[in-house]
Amino acid sequence: MDKKGLIRQIILVSDGESNVGIDPVEVSKKAKEMGIIVSTIGIVNNRTKEKPLAEIQQIANQGGGIWEVTDLESFSKTMEMLTIKTVHKTIQEAVNKELKNILGEGLEDFNPESRRKIINVIDKLGEEVDIRCCIVIDLSGSMTNKISIARNSIINLLRILKQRKGKTEIAVVGFPGKDYELYKTICDFTEDIDELQKSLSNITTGGTTPTGPALQRAIEMLLDIKEMNKGILAANIV
Repeated sequence: MDKKGLIRQIILVSDGESNVGIDPVEVSKKAKEMGIIVSTIGIVNNRTKEKPLAEIQQIANQGGGIWEVTDLESFSKTMEMLTIKTVHKTIQEAVNKELKNILGEGLEDFNPESRRKIINVIDKLGEEVDIRCCIVIDLSGSMTNKISIARNSIINLLRILKQRKGKTEIAVVGFPGKDYELYKTICDFTEDIDELQKSLSNITTGGTTPTGPALQRAIEMLLDIKEMNKGILAANIV
């Protein structure tokens, strides 16, 4: 969370591991250093039989975020829950840091009644803080039977977050892009549900899984880095 009370976060949605381009775990680590939280959702066909996606966990751990593994039926609810949990986690960490700087004590050092009051303040801030969220979605061939639910879940997420008092903007980056491109910007930041829905209506699947380059593109969008400055970001990541 920056000094203006804006939370910048990336939500990576994938059903596999990256196989093209720079290391997504390193990109996620750099994102955190730049004040961007990276959370992840791994989609599996059967949670009871499939192993958790190791890379999904590593990316979220290095990005200071939260990771979840879900099946398609629970995907929409998982995305909503993970987004809200990431916001509250970010605020709690910021409040805890200020408490230690000012009073020399963290949230865990307060008595239950005082801790409850502080948590109520954190909950209130969670409703009022502005959010810029870039969803980075896997469009490789294995996502073909999942993309329709994923598309509807992204639209539903904006619809739910707009019920908060704070401003919510969502952008979407897909990977890979067309014609051997590593990623494509499907939708720039918007509060408009109709605009988001229109942008998502024509997405297609197929190809490799260049997760790292797509995360790098999300960072550029969240920091509003123009084409001319991409070299600076690349120098900090590669």
